Amino acid sequence: MATRFTDQTVLITGATGALGAALSHAFHAEGAHVILGARNREAGERLAQQLGERATAVTLDVTDEQAWVDAIARAEAVAGPVTVLINNAAHLEVGTVEGVPVEAWRAVIDTNLTGSFLGIRSVAPGMERAGGGSIVNISSIAGLHAAPGLVAYSSSKWGLRGLTRTAAAELARKNIRVNAVHPGIIDTPLAYDPTTHEELVPVGGLAIPRQATTAEIAEYVLFVASEDASFSTGSEFIADGGFALGPVA
Repeated sequence: MATRFTDQTVLITGATGALGAALSHAFHAEGAHVILGARNREAGERLAQQLGERATAVTLDVTDEQAWVDAIARAEAVAGPVTVLINNAAHLEVGTVEGVPVEAWRAVIDTNLTGSFLGIRSVAPGMERAGGGSIVNISSIAGLHAAPGLVAYSSSKWGLRGLTRTAAAELARKNIRVNAVHPGIIDTPLAYDPTTHEELVPVGGLAIPRQATTAEIAEYVLFVASEDASFSTGSEFIADGGFALGPVA
């Protein structure tokens, strides 16, 4: 049995979503006490019951600073200081520069960028007291390339790159590593237009002509969060199925 995270407390935001649930199962299987952060407490409790021991659901709206304080306090009470944070919660709105409503823009930025900022700031003191920790920001290929029609989402993920590197530099002497994982197109609801249900980004022409599974991406995140990646901080790990290569013959 793999035990890279035995005796560690791992807080995952957006834990009840498609990728979040996969991450929760993966870290739990590696021995962690998993703190399942989600706005929907009932969904979090159901996932905690599926996982069994070493799983605790907390109500967490990542845009709410007090919610972070409460979630960290609950985590420390049941499992000790958070030593791994996975900033996974995400919100997507379809829209162009000229067309996206300002309120939709703000909702995306608040969740994807401000939420990650609040998370890093909230867990850093406890990690320092524990002797160090690891933070992984779940970004996207939309944070590496232009994403027409997804201006808010892409902007939030580009901003997350700056947050990742700056936090990594500021927290390095506290033995806290901060890295980002940039997945390609994952088979989750975020990959489809909520109105037409068509793929937002067709994958048939990619070098690996399919969407990633949530389990595949979870494996990348496990590596980056673990001591297997102990010499990496401020780094960007890309799992894009060859998206950056463009269409291939």
